[in-house]
Formats: sequence, structure tokens, C-alpha cells
Amino acid sequence: MSRFICIVVFTFLSVTALAQLPNMDEMGQAKLRLRVLESQPRSLANDTLQFFYLNKICRNYTLMTRLWADSGLYYAEKLYQKALSVNNNPNQIRALFYQSNLYLKQNLFTKSLEANLNTLRKCEESTKPCDEIWRINLRFGQIYSQIKEYEKVIPYIQKAIDYLEKIPNLTSGLHLQLGECYRLSGISYQLLGKNSMAKTMFLNVLKQSELAKNDIQIAYAKSVMGDYYLEVEKNTDEALKYLDEADVIFAKKDYLQGRASLYSSYLTLYKLKHEPLKAERYAKLMLQNASESQSSAVRYQALIELSEISEVLNRHDQALKYYRQAIISKDSSQKAQKINDLGDIQKRFELEQMKIKFENDRNLAQKQADAIRRTNQIKLLLAQNEKQKLVQKGLELAKENLQKDIKITAINQQKNQEIKQLKINELAKNLLLENEKQKTLLLLVLLASVLSILAVGYSLFLRNKNKELISKNNEIQAALLKGQTIERKRVASELHDNVGSLLSAVRVSLLTLNRQKLPTQDQKVFTQIQSMVESACKEVRLISHNLLPEELEKYGLQTALEKMFERLNFSTKIEFTLNDKGLREIEANHLLMNRKASFHIYSICLELINNILKHSEATDAALTFRKNEEVIELFMRDNGVGMNDEQKQNGLKNVMERVDDLSGKLDILSQAGEGTLVQISIPINQPIYAALQT
Repeated sequence: MSRFICIVVFTFLSVTALAQLPNMDEMGQAKLRLRVLESQPRSLANDTLQFFYLNKICRNYTLMTRLWADSGLYYAEKLYQKALSVNNNPNQIRALFYQSNLYLKQNLFTKSLEANLNTLRKCEESTKPCDEIWRINLRFGQIYSQIKEYEKVIPYIQKAIDYLEKIPNLTSGLHLQLGECYRLSGISYQLLGKNSMAKTMFLNVLKQSELAKNDIQIAYAKSVMGDYYLEVEKNTDEALKYLDEADVIFAKKDYLQGRASLYSSYLTLYKLKHEPLKAERYAKLMLQNASESQSSAVRYQALIELSEISEVLNRHDQALKYYRQAIISKDSSQKAQKINDLGDIQKRFELEQMKIKFENDRNLAQKQADAIRRTNQIKLLLAQNEKQKLVQKGLELAKENLQKDIKITAINQQKNQEIKQLKINELAKNLLLENEKQKTLLLLVLLASVLSILAVGYSLFLRNKNKELISKNNEIQAALLKGQTIERKRVASELHDNVGSLLSAVRVSLLTLNRQKLPTQDQKVFTQIQSMVESACKEVRLISHNLLPEELEKYGLQTALEKMFERLNFSTKIEFTLNDKGLREIEANHLLMNRKASFHIYSICLELINNILKHSEATDAALTFRKNEEVIELFMRDNGVGMNDEQKQNGLKNVMERVDDLSGKLDILSQAGEGTLVQISIPINQPIYAALQT
């Protein structure tokens, strides 16, 4: 089934593009005309013409290869901003749809889904019916098909099919679009095990291709039907009929790519018909096509088929030769497939998160709108009731206020007399209290003077003691660093001279063995042992060099890290990236980091890299230095499996100790399956960086 689906996807990757081709002359003229219009004053006619030419440019870019996608995205964004500035909703929808198409060409599925969701949101906001809704549903289906979420493809595609089937007198282009809908639906049904539905969809693809009168698409549709009968129903006669009809059309059109897509189908057919010589012919054609197109997957399939056919023809040596070549091709193909699988998992997660966010935002916006509407209705009713009550209360309050004012005036006059008498009594008391306060203040000033003299003397005593402690602490730290350096040199030397020499001797001993005289199974074991010895030699050299690299002592931290990353990228599968901008800024400011700080930071980096190599299962990692005022910041990021709380406490214990020794701060941001970010901030003005001041 997997071979059948690969053929279906391959044969239709460029079918819709065959209906139209980009007109480069037309696009060049449109760009020139657009520049002239942009230089002229704004008007309704000018805006209309700009929209016309921007749409023409974007439409042509969507028909071109992914290499032109960035240029297309530039003009799509230009169209969107122009439409946004004049509140033109239809052109905003078109611009977002162009962006979704161009991101899909670049395999940026998350951005493509985001643009498509924004297109849907704009359609829902429009006061007029949105005629582009079927294209939006088709785009959702294409995105989920690309990331292999086939159960989600069918409902979206069915909505697009229902819409298109209701349109009378479809154009040739719309017939092709409807055929694309049936194709995606058929692939999804096939992969979900619903073969009868898949067959119906593929027959509909052929029908729409014939209605569109597009010969190349008709040939592809016939080849898919041939593969269906071959793979699912095992009906070789019916399969041969469709395949031959497709081959005739491809030959008539001199379309070599189409003919090459049939080689695998003919190979399978003649194997089922037990005609190995014909099957061998098509297997060799497949191998030739794989070399020209540099397809490792097709090369592996062709070599396996040739090996099996050679066995049937009793060519055992030739079969073994093909099988060995297939194994080599399979290894490279599997590595690429693992990378693609990891990317697919990440893309699916991002797409799900994007969809959930979109639904939540839409539900929240609806609830907020309903709440605001209900609140406004309630406020309106309350305002009317309050208005009537206020009129009545106003008259009553006016009468009451007049009476109260008369009473308050009389009471206030009486209170003013009482307040004046109280103030006279209070002034007399304040004079007595002020005299007592002056006497107390004089005593406190004398006592504070005596205490200040004692405090100054004690402070001078503590300062001298502190200078002595700092001096002794610096001596201890220097001795400790020297001891660590000597011990690291000893261990590195032991690893390089003893263990490295022993492994080299083992490697030389293995080379003296005659591999060809060993049995086949022992040859595989010999190869594995030889590979493990080579890996051990590389690992010992890497460890011995990283314990105390020569570059760190001679040239400093920046050069040592650059050399370390060169070795890592040469000897490991993880892609390491170093951004030492912060270290270069320190050097540009004529600052010099002392040996202890360099050693600690190098050791921290080495410990973090070892953790990534051993535990992260990452494919890429990056180390970044940034100078932020009086702080040097270190960021180590990877896209691995992440760390739990226990791993954070135990796995980075040595790093925490070194950061504490540098008076720094350590933060770890990580969740299972989402990678790890370690952030370290080290103040430059701490005693350990005293040598930074030149």
C-alpha cells in the first residue's frame, strides 16, 4: 500500500499547475505598471488598478516553484497591507489565501494553516457571502494531507466537493480543482482502509480530467486507476489496460516524467504475471530514473526488485550485489526518513495548537459580543428607569436641601465659636511640649555622636580584616584552579597515551584480519566491531581534547569554543551552532577575562553539551553569548526530549556549583518533548572578573 500511495502523490504533485503556467512577461509588465501607480497621488481609480496588478503578480507567483515563494510572499503582504489601509475585505481574503498557498509550497505548514485560518476569519467577518469558502476548505485538506492527518482531510474536502458540485457549467480550471478534491479524498480513504470509497474517488478524478480536456492529467488519472487495480484488486488485465492507455498519452506528448512514473507499476504487473525478464527491464529503468532524479527511496526499491528478480533467474552473485547496494541506499534513506518523521510530529503538534487557539479565540469573541449586547440592553432599560426616578427625586431633594441649609448655617456658627476656644487651649499645651522636646533632642544628639565615633573605628577594623580574607581566598582559588588544570592535563594525557594507544592497536589488529575469508555473518560482526573501535577512538580524542584544550590556554575562551564546535559538528549527528557575539563585544570594549572565569565558563559549556549528547535525543543545539550592560549572558538551547524536575536538580549539579562560584544566576526552561533552554547570567563586576578592567 505504501508504494501505491507514493505513486499517487508523485503523479499529482504538479497536475493542477498544468492547467496554467506563469506568464513572466505579463508579470514583469505588471510590476513596472505597479511602480508607476505607487508614485502617483492616491485615488479610487489608482487603488483599483494597484489591486488589479498586485493580484496578477501574486497569482503568477503561486504557479511557480518554491524557489520563488519568498518573492511571492513579499507581494502578497503588500496586497494585504494595501487592502487593510482602505478596508477592502475581498482583497484581504485574497492576499491571505496567496500567503497560505506560498507557505504550503515551502512546507511551512504551521504558517500555511495560520494564514488559512485568518482567511476563514475574514470570510466570517464579511457582511457578504464568501465565495472563496470552498478554496479555504480545500487548503485545509491539502495541509492535513501533507502532514499525514488523513482522518481530518475527508470532512474538509467533502465541504469543498459539495460546494463545487452545485456550480452549473464548471470551467476547465474548476474541473481540475474538483479533480484535486477527489484525489485527496481518494488517498485518504485508501490509507484509512476504505478501498471501495477510494475507487469511487479515483474514478471521479478520471471523469473530471476528461471534462477538463487536459491530456496529461487524464494520463495520470489512468495510471492511478491502473495502480489501484494492481495493488488492491490484483486484476492484472484491467491494470495493464489503464497503464498502456496512460503510456500512449505520455509518449504522444513526449512527457518523459510521466512515462517514468509508470516503471514501478509495470514492474509489479509483470512480477504478478510471472514474467521476470520484462520485470527486470522496468526495474533497470527505475534504477536509471532514480540516479537522474537522485531519489534514494526509488533507488532502494529498484535494487531490491533487481535482487529478487536475479534470484528467480538463478543469478545469485548478481542478486547479492544488488542486495548490498540496496542496503547502502536504505541506510541513507532511513536517516532522511527519521528526520522527516520528527519534523512531521512537530508540525502536527503546532498545527493542532494553532487550530485550538483559533477556535478558542473565535468562541471567546462570540461570547464577548453576546455579553456586550446583553449588557447594553440591560443598561438601556436601567437608564430609562433611572431617568424617571431621578426627575422625581430631584424635586424632593431640592426641598430637603433648602431646609437643611438653614439648619446647617445655624449649627456651623455655634461650632466655630467652640473651635476657636479649643485652639487657644491647644496652643498653650504645645508650648510646654516643645520645651520638653528640645531638652530630649539635645541628649540624643550627644549619644549619637559617641556611637558614631565607635562605629567608624569598628568599621575600619572590619575593613582591614575583610581585605586579608579576600587575599587569602584569591590565593586558595588560584591554587584550586592550578590543581584542576594539572589534574585535567594528567587525565587527558592518560586517555590519549594509554587508552588511545590501546584502541589504535586494536584497530591495527583488526586491519590485519582477512575479512573476505570470514563467513557472511562474521563479516557483519567484523564490520560492527571495526565501526565501534573507530567510534571509541574518536570519543577518546574528543574527551581528552575537551578536558583542557590547548586553545583555551593559548588563545582564550572564544577560540577554544569555536574549535570545540568544529569538532562536535564533525564527529556527532547533532548540528551545533555557536553565536559568540557577546564574547566579541567584551573584546571590542578592551576587556580581558581572567583564566579562572574562562575555565569555569568553558567547563559549564562542556557540561551542558555532554548532557545534550547523552540525554537530549536532539537534532540541533545552539550556544549564544550576549553582553547585557554589566552582565554576560549564556543561552544553551536544544530541540530534544526535555527534562523533568529531578533531572534538572541532579543532571546540572556541577553547572550550578560553577555558576554559584561565579556569583551568577541559572534558569532552566524545559518540558517533556519540547526541548530545553538553559540561561545563565554572570555579573562582570564581581571579584572573579577583576581582570576584566585593563
